[in-house]
Amino acid sequence: MCTISVCKNQRGALLRWLGVSAVATSSLWLAPAAVAGSPADVLPQCEALQVAVSLPQVPDATLYGELCVRADKTPSAVQLLVHGATYNSYYSDWPYRPSVYSYVRQVTGAGYAAFNIERLGYGRSTHPNSALVSLDSGAEALHQVVQKLRNGQIGGRPFSRVIWVGHSLGTLYAWHEATVAQDVDAFVLTGLLHTVKPSWKTLAFASAYSANADPKFATLGFDNLYLTFTPGTRAALFYFTPGAEPNVIALDERLKDTVSGPEFLAALPEFDSPAVSTAPSQAIKVPTLLVVGEHDRVMCTFPGDPDGLACTPLNVAEQEKVYYSDEAQLHVLVAPNTGHDLQLHLSAPATGEAILDWLSKLGGGDSVHE
Repeated sequence: MCTISVCKNQRGALLRWLGVSAVATSSLWLAPAAVAGSPADVLPQCEALQVAVSLPQVPDATLYGELCVRADKTPSAVQLLVHGATYNSYYSDWPYRPSVYSYVRQVTGAGYAAFNIERLGYGRSTHPNSALVSLDSGAEALHQVVQKLRNGQIGGRPFSRVIWVGHSLGTLYAWHEATVAQDVDAFVLTGLLHTVKPSWKTLAFASAYSANADPKFATLGFDNLYLTFTPGTRAALFYFTPGAEPNVIALDERLKDTVSGPEFLAALPEFDSPAVSTAPSQAIKVPTLLVVGEHDRVMCTFPGDPDGLACTPLNVAEQEKVYYSDEAQLHVLVAPNTGHDLQLHLSAPATGEAILDWLSKLGGGDSVHE
């Protein structure tokens, strides 16, 4: 099944970015406005696919994903977009004001392919018993996706470079995939550090309930340990509301997904001040960009609950560099006036431009062939 996405990459005022590497060099990032007739205006084509993955405890499992490319290019590089908990592929391809909020449109406009995946237990992918949605099974499934992207089993075209773009638990799964194999060329890791605020944990556990109690999921037959968040709590959990549109937050409630309770409980110790020497992120040995919102309530200081890190580029780099290998060459960006869901704030176009600019500096060949 194929769909056509219209890309009218129109941006508002330029947003100011400060970038800093783990050794505390700094630079100024600016997100340019789109120019009429620019590559960002070319229509991407998206193919919906079910990708078979082989998991011992989950026979016949498939992961849903959408492979999107520009109609006028044959990319050699693909960005694998991996969402977080209670989200799915909508996070990276937001249907409301996509010229602002769709990273898929932005990245394909830059000439990359994008494979926008839904992880095991989410969206249109296989939903096993929640206990089987483990970090090991989820990482192995995504590792197989990386391999299939490389060998041409997804969409019939091999990609020589695979760039992992993860958000929240999608970042944590990048850490785990790197422990399985060294087969990703670069990582863009958003919305997750190695600390979590006590105030956010209290809020999250108070807001979570069985998805079977939510009208959206009650008839789908999930077991009781598939969880979601109660209506009306997503703004407090994931947004810095002065930097977000009310319509986006309202749509987030309608598009929300679930999370396996066992999956989340297994993940929590790994981003809640783990031992440095055993952190799975140490397995990453390729260039890594870490992106966080200035007011990410999960980890950063936030109006009314200042128990987190003051998320400046310097502070984030200083805290996080010990959790990554020297080979990761960790670079940090902090998005101003932005909460946890970087892609769903008004700063999203600048976030995407900063990511693409960093990728363009890595070398390794062009992202596309004419």
